[in-house]
Amino acid sequence: MVTETSVMVGFSVKRFPGYDGETKQYDAAVHRGHIFGQHVAEFMRQLEESDEDAYRRQFSRYIKEGWTADMLEDIYKGAHAAIREDPTHKPVPAKDITPKRWNRSKMSLAQKRDRVRQKKEAVLRRQQGDEDDD
Repeated sequence: MVTETSVMVGFSVKRFPGYDGETKQYDAAVHRGHIFGQHVAEFMRQLEESDEDAYRRQFSRYIKEGWTADMLEDIYKGAHAAIREDPTHKPVPAKDITPKRWNRSKMSLAQKRDRVRQKKEAVLRRQQGDEDDD
């Protein structure tokens, strides 16, 4: 159990990758592999061999950055070192995005009345056009 500023935070190795529930044994090497992204690297290698299109789709950002499965551990180590160097959170600047509307925005009373007026005029014009054709 970890105590930090009077807050009790419980943990157990049973929750970590590498714990085998059947043998009740904890394998730290498996946990280390997960911390440094080796499970992702293994998946990258497997997917690259079995389905090239799925690999390109799944890891398109990694390919764009020029990262390979062999580079992942060094990338993770660099990320961990950068976090230890300056652990403060740096907020990402907010993007100026206009949300999509899938439904109409509400109309004011004046807009509703104008719309009804336009529909009435269209019906009257259609009726007069039908009378003129006869």
